[in-house]
Amino acid sequence: MSPPVAQVQGKDVPFGWRDRWRAAPEVGANAWKALGLVARADKRLLVQLLVGQLLDAVLTVAITAVGPRIIDAIVERASRAALTWVALELLLVLAKTAASQWNTYTGVVLRSRLGLHVNLLILHKAASVSYPHFEDPVFINQLTQARREASARPVDLVNQLLIVLRSAVTLTGYAALLWQLGPWALVVLVLTGVPPFISETRHGRELFALQRARTQRNRQGFYLETTLTTESTVKEVKLLGLSRWIIDRYRELHEGFHLEEVALHRRRARWSVALSTLSSGAFYLAYVAIVRGALTGAITLGAMTLYLMVFRQGQTAMQAALTGMARIYEDNLFMANLFEFLGMPDDEPDAPPVDGTDSERPPEVRFEHVSFRYPGAERDALTDISLTLHPGETVALVGRNGAGKTTLVKLLTGLHRPSSGRILLDGVDLATMPAHAYRARLAVVLQDFARFQFTVAENIGVGWLPARADRGSIERSVRDAGAEELVARLPQGLDTPLGRAFGGDDLSVGQWQRVALARAFMRRSGLLVLDEPTAALDAEAEHEVFERLQALKATRTAVLITHRFSTVRMADRIVVVDGGRITEEGPHAALIARGGTYATLFNLQAEGYREMGG
Repeated sequence: MSPPVAQVQGKDVPFGWRDRWRAAPEVGANAWKALGLVARADKRLLVQLLVGQLLDAVLTVAITAVGPRIIDAIVERASRAALTWVALELLLVLAKTAASQWNTYTGVVLRSRLGLHVNLLILHKAASVSYPHFEDPVFINQLTQARREASARPVDLVNQLLIVLRSAVTLTGYAALLWQLGPWALVVLVLTGVPPFISETRHGRELFALQRARTQRNRQGFYLETTLTTESTVKEVKLLGLSRWIIDRYRELHEGFHLEEVALHRRRARWSVALSTLSSGAFYLAYVAIVRGALTGAITLGAMTLYLMVFRQGQTAMQAALTGMARIYEDNLFMANLFEFLGMPDDEPDAPPVDGTDSERPPEVRFEHVSFRYPGAERDALTDISLTLHPGETVALVGRNGAGKTTLVKLLTGLHRPSSGRILLDGVDLATMPAHAYRARLAVVLQDFARFQFTVAENIGVGWLPARADRGSIERSVRDAGAEELVARLPQGLDTPLGRAFGGDDLSVGQWQRVALARAFMRRSGLLVLDEPTAALDAEAEHEVFERLQALKATRTAVLITHRFSTVRMADRIVVVDGGRITEEGPHAALIARGGTYATLFNLQAEGYREMGG
């Protein structure tokens, strides 16, 4: 007979008892790791919570044992004994109340501390893996799953461990009390807790399989939400009349989620009803036996009350213990995602910025027969690139869209590594250099540059963290980027918050580009890479920026990508990239005389300007 399976998106996910048994070592290992996470977050609070839970369990058993003593004392008309037991029960109840409140307090504080601790671990991991991971949908799904479970699952797993421990202590006390009734009572008590355990473990496996299968679709739903609610996209959504279409797609996606969840919870309800009936039947068989014992005089009224209370509370404790074990199994499935993510190798360890004068020296960069292919692609994006950038030289990369210019920049900046060949910085292979050491010598403005929702000063200062509070360096960078007029018009100058996310001033694309340029100039680096840095500026403004760049060329080796040939012609050397290869190279005049691709592109643009000029 094949093991039971869960149907998730048309795929069978086994969750039979054999699978659970095989998973037991992993469950134990992950539970131990979770305890380690909690201990590193706050060991003192963990110990306090552990002691508090044990105390709560002992007090629960003690209160249960005292109650029947009061009844027997009343039956025997022993008033002093009855009052003594009442006073003792009051003290025990007060102590249990205090212990419960303490456990609630420590649990809340520990959850907060642990949530921060795990989120920081995830952020550090994201900072220590290389850029290509962020182009990989599998990694993005792992990251999404880890972030989704980070705040709750580790605490939930530890809470369930504590519940199991507390229930075990409580059950030990109850077992000692029930032993007086007979071994059969212990067997019945255990049997009453098994059905809910079966139901919860089955549901936990199905829930995990469902949530893991829908990770990609959850991301699609979030993307649809942000597309309709984010300033950067909502303008075009409204202009194209896409709102209803996006809402319909969102509704269709989430209606699918709803149907999956309804089916899952319907199965859970059916199993729970059937198994709870078995559990209740076992309890009431014991109930009948205890009542008959009281009717025949075999046990006292107080003893009958004790055994009924112990059975009822013991059943609850047994169910809590077994359900806790089922929840531990469920939490383990989710924690496995988190630990898998945190266990990824740190292929680009985060490190503090290098603070030294060597980074400011203009370097020589040499590509030696470099080829590159994106993961999963059928052909190379770059093929056999050999190119030398001389110290203090300004090189412009030119080519049609999709020719490979931006890919070349990604290799130059170390975001990707060559599939073959090597890139040398002053004779040293980049593959042998720590990423942070190389990037200290690099200043970049990417085509899709970041628009940090910080103040102007912070936006620029983060270009070089060691000097981020140096007002003079920030102001110099503003001048180098030609952004003085922009800063002067802002209400708080350099201290003006930017971006609408937190109520700051929003800038035009061209103004944001000025800020990005200032951030690059802030960086005390000898290699400057500009990928379409002035696309949103007019030709005059771009020419002004390029002249400032030329003034800095003695201290910078610069690589520039731009589609404005009026600017390109000012470069020391122009490199034409076509079909992933370097096809032409030289100064403007030589390439025009050659009559190749560069001359064709230049003349096309010049003709366009002449036509616009009438």
